[in-house]
Amino acid sequence: MFDYVSLTLATVCIGLMVFGVLGGNRYHKYVKDLDKGIYPMRGLYTIGFRLNQTGLFRLRGKLSRELKKQASILYGGVYQEYFATLAWVQFLSMTLLGVSILLLIGALAGSMASIFFILICGLAVAAFWNLALSKMKETLAKRRDECVSEFPEMISKLSLLISTGMVLTDAWKHVAMGKEGELYNLMRKTVEMIDNGESEISAIYRFGVLSDAPEIKKFSSAIIQGLEKGNIGLADFLVAQASELLSTKRQLLLQKGEIAAGKLIIPLAIMFVGIIMIIIVAAVQSMPF
Repeated sequence: MFDYVSLTLATVCIGLMVFGVLGGNRYHKYVKDLDKGIYPMRGLYTIGFRLNQTGLFRLRGKLSRELKKQASILYGGVYQEYFATLAWVQFLSMTLLGVSILLLIGALAGSMASIFFILICGLAVAAFWNLALSKMKETLAKRRDECVSEFPEMISKLSLLISTGMVLTDAWKHVAMGKEGELYNLMRKTVEMIDNGESEISAIYRFGVLSDAPEIKKFSSAIIQGLEKGNIGLADFLVAQASELLSTKRQLLLQKGEIAAGKLIIPLAIMFVGIIMIIIVAAVQSMPF
């Protein structure tokens, strides 16, 4: 029975793939310039673009809003629609291909084996979801953590320069060009915005948004308020902020150390169980029966 269910589902999936292939040529222009290293199966994504044009598989709702928000932060508002759709069509295309193959194998393997392959399909869908739809979220989380880690040192440098009498824009540019890192890359983007004619307030606000970190957003808001008041008290604020953040960074490092130590318990426990099993097996084999 289950082999017929598997065969039916495989037929539906293959039919959807054929539908996508037949109408997917017009979407080749959307994938031809993608990096092969990042998108190795880019030629397959035209199937997803075709399916996305149908009502049933169209990207919509909460997922659409979340992907567009993530894409806007990573790639800018101009490209948010494209990269959000790209993540969705990548998921559709890879899922259809993987599930079709697994279901077809399950149908040919027999009724009992098909149950196993149907369950594997569920795991495959979850894996493709994580690979395609969680990629931007994970990238943002990684960048956010790196920015927060670099933040106290950046504040210390900025406060020191402003305390010597340097204006904010010059101090910002000096710090931005002085080191590599995610936070400094965002600072350099802010410098580019200002050089291209954007106001300091707008550029620094965008800096906070791109960091996607509450601490940096709060810092950006305080800087903007200082600029609106004519830099009154800005140096004192930065000195106090630097001292507070260094203390917070020490606490975060201690917490990460505790978490890392906790993670070591699992492999140690597995090794301990393995050793016990080896001892038990050896003892049983040595017993006379």
